[in-house]
Amino acid sequence: DNALQSSFFSRVSSWATRWLFSTNHKDIGTLYLIFGAFSGLLGLVFSMAIRMELSQPGNTFLEGNHQLYNVLVTAHAFLMIFFMLMPSMIGGFGNWM
Repeated sequence: DNALQSSFFSRVSSWATRWLFSTNHKDIGTLYLIFGAFSGLLGLVFSMAIRMELSQPGNTFLEGNHQLYNVLVTAHAFLMIFFMLMPSMIGGFGNWM
């Protein structure tokens, strides 16, 4: 059992060292693309909340909290531009070229 644990931890350590401390441009580009994909999913959640609020007339999903709606729209824009689009295009594809 102890040998199994040490083998598992050595594999995890090897994986973390390869990906988190890499100077290989393709690995760095891949990390940027993964980060962009995760941020895109988070932006999608914000977009769905905005769409649910606008799906019917009146105050439906956010229960009349107009400040929260403004925060959602602004956070969605920042996420999609600065955390999804720019890292994916500049960091991801730029490092892969």
